[in-house]
Amino acid sequence: MPFLFFIESYHESMKSVVFCSSARFAKELDVFMERLHELAKEKGMRLTILHPEFAMDQHHLHHLPEKERLKDPVYRAEIAGKVYDHLFRKVRTADICFVYNKDGYIGANVTGELFAAAVLGKMVYALDEKTLMGHYPHDLYEEPSVRKLVHEVISTPEDLLERLI
Repeated sequence: MPFLFFIESYHESMKSVVFCSSARFAKELDVFMERLHELAKEKGMRLTILHPEFAMDQHHLHHLPEKERLKDPVYRAEIAGKVYDHLFRKVRTADICFVYNKDGYIGANVTGELFAAAVLGKMVYALDEKTLMGHYPHDLYEEPSVRKLVHEVISTPEDLLERLI
């Protein structure tokens, strides 16, 4: 189940940010989002954080390449629906898209989410300057067309919150 943080305040409007990331970075992403949540709460800001739905009961798959994950019948049966939900319910409705591309890595699903955000006119931020695709971590290549979709690189929750205010 995805989690959403709603922070109530008297600010004029609520902001929303959708996070896009490889499942292999789920733990690090949770720490980043939790810090963003804490900072927004301290400032009295209304913020909705839309989290990717990683198969939390399938931790054994998180560090595998997508090609290997797709061999798992449960993962294969669920992934298309989760990607569709993330694209059409979360990316579409969010104000801002943040790509958590640790070490520059983005997978196929994140690439799709980035292009969807761009087509929808969303502001796109990324954790890392690089946009690397391929087999993580050793067989990666720079994907320049994806990099063009990122408006700004932001490496901390503090800096991201400043862009949301």
